Amino acid sequence: MAKKILLVIAFLSVLGIVDASYLTYHALAKLPLPCTILEGCNAVAASPYSKVFGVPLSAFGVLFYLGVFLLATIFLFQQNRIISFSIRIFALVGFVLSVYFTYLQAFVIKAFCIYCVASAVISTLIFILSFWTKSDNESTEKIAIR
Repeated sequence: MAKKILLVIAFLSVLGIVDASYLTYHALAKLPLPCTILEGCNAVAASPYSKVFGVPLSAFGVLFYLGVFLLATIFLFQQNRIISFSIRIFALVGFVLSVYFTYLQAFVIKAFCIYCVASAVISTLIFILSFWTKSDNESTEKIAIR
């Protein structure tokens, strides 16, 4: 079951990479975002919260999802506590930031970007699934301690 969950996490992270890369491309090329479902994409993308030190926030998203993908892939072949813990830490950070960015969209910018909402859903799913990424060693160590 753990391998299936890791494959789902890897798949979700690929979706996140595609989503964040698309946003990064549009931000760097200064192209408007096509918004069909929610109409606030360009308001969110033009907000002062869309960049950190002049770098599009989505570029950090690409790095985040790439890190999750690499950790999940490595963990498929080499299960150990450090990688398992790293996946959960990455997932926690991504989830907390997604909650914050969703708050900004809802209450500060007062507009929603479908691509940002998709990223928040993806990072939330990764966060939930990350609780099942414990290595075999972690499971047996807890049993041995009891």
